[in-house]
Amino acid sequence: MTRRHPEEQRSSARHPEQLRSRRATRDPLWRWAAVAGLAFVVACRGAAPPAKDALQEAFHGDALSARAARGHRVFLQRCATCHGPQGRGDGQNAYNLQPPPPDFQESLAKVPVDERRRIVEGGTASVGRSALCPPWGRSLGPDDVDALLAWLEAASRPAAVGEGEGVSRGERR
Repeated sequence: MTRRHPEEQRSSARHPEQLRSRRATRDPLWRWAAVAGLAFVVACRGAAPPAKDALQEAFHGDALSARAARGHRVFLQRCATCHGPQGRGDGQNAYNLQPPPPDFQESLAKVPVDERRRIVEGGTASVGRSALCPPWGRSLGPDDVDALLAWLEAASRPAAVGEGEGVSRGERR
């Protein structure tokens, strides 16, 4: 009989019965994990579905339409740096601009609807004002422009009583 190397002796010691017994000790763990995972999936399916539009849900009390909510997202991405998140002319870059960005609650009522579209698509220079507000007509699609105009219409409505009381335009930071 020839002597085997110790590694070969170890590998030959693993008979099929030994391997089966090792798998048998692990199988209950795998079965338990599979049952627990399946139970978790079934439990999660019973939860309420997420909101279709989180921004729309956030403004649910304000009765913003889905289109106006989409317009507010566009506004936050493109305009809020100068105009502020609510269009009050208090954006983080507003202090750098001369003339300062307008407060939409005060100024949009004076601007006809067709001129608002020209301002969004062609910038304020297209209506003979400052060239600081860029034209968005080439980078926004018609649906985004319509949505933005819908939100601007909602933003131009006066604030509710009690909102912003005692805060004048000069006191904002």
